[in-house]
Amino acid sequence: MKFLSLKYWIFILLIFSSCTKNDNENSISSTQEEVNNNLLQISNNKLVDFNKQPVYLQGVAFGNEIWSNAPIPPETHHSEIDYQRVKAMGMNAVRFYLNYRFFEDDTSPYIYKQSGWDWLDKNIQWAKQNNIYLILNMHAPQGGYQSQGTGDALWNIVENQNRLAALWKEIANKYKYEPTIAGFGLVNEPVPTSSIEQWSNLAQKIITEIRTVNKNHLIFIEKAIYVKGNFVPNENLNFPNVTGGNIIYEFHGYDPLSYTHQLLEFAKLGDGGKYPDENTIETSGSQWYTATFNNPTISYGNSGWNYFEGIKYKITDDKIKIAQPALIGASVNGTVFFDDINIKEYDENGTFTKNVFDINLNTIDGWYYWSANDSGTVGLKESEGHNDLKCLFISNATDDCNLSSSKHHFIPKKNYYYQISGWMKGNNVATNAACKLRIDFSTTESPILVRNKAYLASILKKNVDWAAENKTILFMGEFGAGAPCFENDKGGLQFVKDMVDLAKEYNIHFTYHAYHEDSFGIYKGYGTLPDPNNVNQPLINLFTQILN
Repeated sequence: MKFLSLKYWIFILLIFSSCTKNDNENSISSTQEEVNNNLLQISNNKLVDFNKQPVYLQGVAFGNEIWSNAPIPPETHHSEIDYQRVKAMGMNAVRFYLNYRFFEDDTSPYIYKQSGWDWLDKNIQWAKQNNIYLILNMHAPQGGYQSQGTGDALWNIVENQNRLAALWKEIANKYKYEPTIAGFGLVNEPVPTSSIEQWSNLAQKIITEIRTVNKNHLIFIEKAIYVKGNFVPNENLNFPNVTGGNIIYEFHGYDPLSYTHQLLEFAKLGDGGKYPDENTIETSGSQWYTATFNNPTISYGNSGWNYFEGIKYKITDDKIKIAQPALIGASVNGTVFFDDINIKEYDENGTFTKNVFDINLNTIDGWYYWSANDSGTVGLKESEGHNDLKCLFISNATDDCNLSSSKHHFIPKKNYYYQISGWMKGNNVATNAACKLRIDFSTTESPILVRNKAYLASILKKNVDWAAENKTILFMGEFGAGAPCFENDKGGLQFVKDMVDLAKEYNIHFTYHAYHEDSFGIYKGYGTLPDPNNVNQPLINLFTQILN
């Protein structure tokens, strides 16, 4: 028998030891996520912590000044004390807005900046110290901010999608064991350019990339707010079709938009009234249906003020549910002025019954402008009025366009007649123009309600019913009311309270938009740290009362 040398036995032992060590490391690696999974999870269609105790997310959004598109995160949006303030209001979550530029420069794609990680690490530590969950939300992805439909490059340039998926994979891998992070919101308010399938495919691509490195964090998938050029949601409410576990579906709650966004300069909606208001008609899912197309049009060239009497329109179609006045400036090229309009109602026999509206057009408030090709300008003219100095106008439109009123909806009666008449004046009106007064009619399958809590419930209930059918959890990532809603007895506090009450009733997790900004913020003062002397204190008091 030949004996092996001591040197050989040592070699064998080293090999065995190395293999055993590698096997142990692989075993630890494969089970580490399971062992360290103290993250929020979905269990039996409920959100729970690692002890399987129910968790309800209620919080606020940190906007982080992402609209500035700065390459480094801001130092003026919040500091450590703001997490304490969030906690004091009874909140346990922050929807934390990200701009991809915080982590990646367009000139150096896939190379991630340490400054972005340092900033995020600091916020994770602050949140952890105050028992606040962070929901990381990609508010400005590669390809552009989505909400206003200006981010087409995300959908039309595949490399932007690749970069977005890679960045999410990097974030998910870096923080795979971080329980302070509740989850990842892939894209804020996506607006695909051609179909919901675009969003389904992109969302699935990102989910797949995340799950290669992070099996357990929640993923928040938001419905598309619209498909470009098509504002009618599909049968799936514009939620994307994706597969995977630990997915929460997200929507936003700003209805009625004419109220929540009123008098904000960027929204250009004018005065949207108060909440609640039993005299203001509201409905969900209404769509333009038809109109009084045959009314007389203004002549081309220049003309003074002339009265235009509309043709009586009989309501025979059961699909007609709501009516409103519209001022048409189609292809005017020059300028058409409108003033002193009237809508009359006549019964089945054509007998006059009442004036529905007499409107002196001396304010642009509540009038929305739509243009088929985005041409034209509108406004209030203060030196050209019919009976006074003020009137509304449309100028330089080269295609179909109109001004329609959100403040003058009414419910037309079956077999009754309606007629719109009023005054128009023209300057350099084109020969092919079709400028007129019109009544627009909308249809809806939803009940016609008034502006109150029941209306808000009807909006939320559509999402709730969809979630129940699909056995999933809902997150209202944004809801809120602009600063003007909290002034002049417009009822902003009541709106917020009713929305929170309904969210809790329907078990919808939520974050309020927003903590610190001038338009919707609890704290005001862009470019400076939150100041307790520049704050919506009644709103803080409300949250403190109803969330603690």
